[in-house]
Amino acid sequence: MSAVMLLLAKLKNSERRAEHAIQRKLDAIVRATLEQQGGQAHEDLKAAIRMKERL
Repeated sequence: MSAVMLLLAKLKNSERRAEHAIQRKLDAIVRATLEQQGGQAHEDLKAAIRMKERL
């Protein structure tokens, strides 16, 4: 594998890890928000993020 291809692969891997880290943080924020909320907005948000599928 050429040096350029190796660098591109490393860059893509780094981008993917950063995206996953951001998503984990957003998920934590949503979970915390859901714990504090109630009513229909709570149910709509759970449905929108498919919270039940992850648990």
